[in-house]
Amino acid sequence: MVQTAATLATVEGTLARLLTALFVGGAALTVIAALGGYALAARALQPIDQMTRTARRISAEDLSARLDLPATDDEVGRLAVTFDEMLGRLDESFRRERQFTANASHELRTPLAAMQVILGVVRAQPRTTPEYEAAIDDLADEAERLQTLVDRLLYLARRDAQRSDLRKPVDLTFLLADIVDSLEPLAAQKGIALTLRTPARLMIQGDSDSLARLFVNLLDNAIKYTQQGGVSVSAAAHTDGATVTVSDSGVGIAAEHLPHLFDRFYRVDAARTTRGAGLGLAIAHDIAQAHGGDIAVSSQIGQGATFTVHLLS
Repeated sequence: MVQTAATLATVEGTLARLLTALFVGGAALTVIAALGGYALAARALQPIDQMTRTARRISAEDLSARLDLPATDDEVGRLAVTFDEMLGRLDESFRRERQFTANASHELRTPLAAMQVILGVVRAQPRTTPEYEAAIDDLADEAERLQTLVDRLLYLARRDAQRSDLRKPVDLTFLLADIVDSLEPLAAQKGIALTLRTPARLMIQGDSDSLARLFVNLLDNAIKYTQQGGVSVSAAAHTDGATVTVSDSGVGIAAEHLPHLFDRFYRVDAARTTRGAGLGLAIAHDIAQAHGGDIAVSSQIGQGATFTVHLLS
């Protein structure tokens, strides 16, 4: 039997140092990983924090704040761009609503002020019967103007809040013929011709009442601004819908007014010497868009105007 012995102090010392290194190194790596993760997370979530601070500063009175973060092709970058685009749309919407309210207040104030002036003049001293009759006629005109304005404002408000059923079959040929017959006396009073050219039958899907309002507005404007010559209405079918064209030989519209012609309360007559509130064409444009279409206009001063309505079937 042979028996040998060797010391394990060296091995045990190495294992002890290794164990100490593992404990110290593991703790150090844990701390470093935690700090690094916190720093990376903070940097990654910084845009989110900026969005939160920006959202807290935004109110209905001031929607001008933007993130303006550097464009990055990741989820946070796309979210920031979407957030800025949403703020831009909201800002434009609120701006248009404030402008609409201011314009509506101005238009409503005008006939009311005129009625107050008429009543003040009449009540200032006794008047003759013809003078009273003239004052009543003036009041009736202003009341009619006020009623028309209120009706159009209510229509716009309802259209913005709720869309009507646009899936009913409408015969454009019959609708246009009925409108032209109704407005024929108005054209005859001014000595202008009112002509209609349509197919025997032209069917689309839509709302007949809204379409009637659209074409009445266009024809009424055409007759109003035509002193001689005539107004023509034509319709044609297309594979995806129909096109209706209203042309006149009136005074025409200057080129600088054409881009703003369908804005609410926009008036070509800056001095407001003509009757109206600048809502007719805005309503017509809104109806056309509700039917999936649009309205285009071409005009030159002294050569009349042509409105082309595209409607989807």
